[in-house]
Amino acid sequence: MLSRRLVIVAATLVLGTLPARAQQSTEYDACMDKAEGVSTKMLDCGKAAIGTWDVRLNTAYQALLAKSKGEAHAQLQAEQRAWLKHHLAETHRLAADPNNGSAAFLDSQAFELQDIADRTLLLEKRVSQ
Repeated sequence: MLSRRLVIVAATLVLGTLPARAQQSTEYDACMDKAEGVSTKMLDCGKAAIGTWDVRLNTAYQALLAKSKGEAHAQLQAEQRAWLKHHLAETHRLAADPNNGSAAFLDSQAFELQDIADRTLLLEKRVSQ
């Protein structure tokens, strides 16, 4: 029981200190402006933003797991697995699009970033309820 409380307290502290989505968007936009259209630099910007969202996503998910019991716990795990399966499949599908050339990686990453941000915000909202 102590570890669940610790996870909830830690998640609350981490979620409370993270910048708002708008600020992160500003950081991402600034990085993309600095990339000046160079795709490798643009991909680096996306990778950094995805990393930030991934930490938040995992923190929120762990907090929800710690709060859930029994069927709700199993349902949350199944829901997260289904989301991850779709997330990875769509990311890979977009990256492998033969009709999109080198832009395929940028399209794939744009989807990945938006999808992980949306999922993170949903989980964070559920943590705060």
